[in-house]
Amino acid sequence: MAMPPDYRQQKYPWRLGATSFVIPADLLANVRLLAGLVDDVQLLFFESRAKAGLPHPVDIAALKDVAEESGLSYTAHLPGDIRLGAAERDERQAGIDEISRLLAELAPLEVTSFDLHLPREPDLAEEEWLANINWSLASLAARLGSEKKRICIENIDYSFAKVEGLLGEHGFSLCLDVGHLLRYNHGWQAGLESYLPRARHIHYHGVIAGKDHQAVVKEQAVVSGVLGSAMARSGFSGVVTLEMYEFAKLQTSLRELSSRWDDYS
Repeated sequence: MAMPPDYRQQKYPWRLGATSFVIPADLLANVRLLAGLVDDVQLLFFESRAKAGLPHPVDIAALKDVAEESGLSYTAHLPGDIRLGAAERDERQAGIDEISRLLAELAPLEVTSFDLHLPREPDLAEEEWLANINWSLASLAARLGSEKKRICIENIDYSFAKVEGLLGEHGFSLCLDVGHLLRYNHGWQAGLESYLPRARHIHYHGVIAGKDHQAVVKEQAVVSGVLGSAMARSGFSGVVTLEMYEFAKLQTSLRELSSRWDDYS
């Protein structure tokens, strides 16, 4: 299927991004494919280095070259196995160490946001889990100093109100995942109104038959239209990452949003 013109030429007020896994190839191959299509690539780190079954080297110099040649920028998704609410202090400390290591390793790429999940610990009472999150965020903030602003806590499968206050208390940023608001029935319109003005990074993806990270299609036109209008109205100029993991789904989404967001070009 033929691709429409380079979406970067539409010059939205925000930067349009994709994930670093849209074809079954290594990170660098994905980045090279996307460099001529979108403004930003979200570098995905599925596992912490200490827990990875196989090493996954990152060619920082090559990624920097691609960025300089194409005008690409980078965001990053921190490993999903980081557990800052874990019962064991060593587990929480390992997560803090991994976050710090990745910030240092990716420093030459000038990554604008590092998105972080704070998963619920099902074996802990909520009060204890939140106390552990508080300890971890306080420790991470002290370690990172002003760099903590680049850590963006993402809304996931529970009400974000549970951890929202801790972001402000410790000085972290917010990653608004609109797809998660839809998938978990968390009131996407109220969520946009509340969180978008404070968001440093936005994730957007389709939700079809209860499954998220799908293509954004015309059936989701109302959400896409309201999102575009809300971003324009709030003056959002950060990155909107289309968070899906198949190139065909990304193509479909880019075409759909090209028509929905044409007024903002």
